[in-house]
Amino acid sequence: MAEGKIKINISIAGKSYPMSINAANEELYRIAAKKVNEKITELSKVPNFDLQDRLAITALTLSILALDTEHSAALGNDDVEELHAIEERIRKYIKG
Repeated sequence: MAEGKIKINISIAGKSYPMSINAANEELYRIAAKKVNEKITELSKVPNFDLQDRLAITALTLSILALDTEHSAALGNDDVEELHAIEERIRKYIKG
């Protein structure tokens, strides 16, 4: 194993994923996995959502948040507001 690398296991939706990562990034990976699992748990309250639905909406929601953060400086306010509107529609849909 390369210097500074560690092996960790990350659990997403009850499945364990072994990874070899830079030791400096361990906390980031664990926090990210926790956020994903929290969102999946939140979505388990939506009727007729199976695991694939929960994973898809989790991926979409977290991708929107990442894009918002990544591009907020480069995008105009209208684009950022549109991303927020999409996220809000997803949240309303989830809550029923």
